[in-house]
Amino acid sequence: MESVPASRDYSGGFMVKLMQKDLGLAMEAALASKSATPMGALANNLYNLYATMSDEDNTDLDFSSIQRFLD
Repeated sequence: MESVPASRDYSGGFMVKLMQKDLGLAMEAALASKSATPMGALANNLYNLYATMSDEDNTDLDFSSIQRFLD
């Protein structure tokens, strides 16, 4: 499929670094409201790990590129 991020080697789209920012903001809001967000915390940890565990800079890739890390 031409329109999926994988067909563009995950360039463009909603970048990993933006997902990290948004998940970080969500975690701050959850903490402030004393809300448990176990799946949000897991996603936040996975994206932070993905961004730091590679030899290449993944933060400018589409957020769906995390699938390569999880496979």
